[in-house]
Amino acid sequence: MEKLILFCVFSSWNLQIITSDVPEDEVTLFRVELKDRISLNCNMSHRYEIAWFHQYSQQLTQLISAKTSNTAGKKLLVTYNLNKSRLKVDADIEITAVTLVITGVTESDSGLYFCGTKSVSSSEMRFQKPIRLEIEDKLTDREDKDNSVTEPPEDVEIDEVTVTEQVLMFGGVGLAMFVFFLATVVAGGIIYHRGQQKGWKAAKRASIMSYKSAK
Repeated sequence: MEKLILFCVFSSWNLQIITSDVPEDEVTLFRVELKDRISLNCNMSHRYEIAWFHQYSQQLTQLISAKTSNTAGKKLLVTYNLNKSRLKVDADIEITAVTLVITGVTESDSGLYFCGTKSVSSSEMRFQKPIRLEIEDKLTDREDKDNSVTEPPEDVEIDEVTVTEQVLMFGGVGLAMFVFFLATVVAGGIIYHRGQQKGWKAAKRASIMSYKSAK
């Protein structure tokens, strides 16, 4: 009967997590770097059983569970561990505070963590404030992508005029103008010279005719 009640509680919690987002003001944010060792705390005062759950990619997974035992002194006995090489729980002497320890953090460790505790007088598990774990390296990569300059597509051609091309372009225009000016001056000189020659010949002819008339 107890297993059936726990299953119903976990199932309803699972559906609640998946179908609705947890408000940000009800989440404790925890940021770490890849391969770090992290510790997530949970209050276990007046409780005898504890379990940690992890939500990642809309999937809720139980990580570890433990319960207190008064046999040969008060101890916290682990009853389930999904990954013994990376997960463990530490507790104080009175077992009022229990810590989930995760070593070698990976990207798949990001997401929401829920700590549930159960008392002797109740079979229902109460969940404390969830913790959101974010990976610093992943955040940095995201910010770099957001702040990066978008490169133009390869098939788009961009006309770039270098300093040398500008000098050659403007130099060619100046040379053409200089040649045009020089040609104008030379042509004007030729026309002026020819005009002088024609005037000189006409004046000389008029002088000869005046001389003949006088005789």
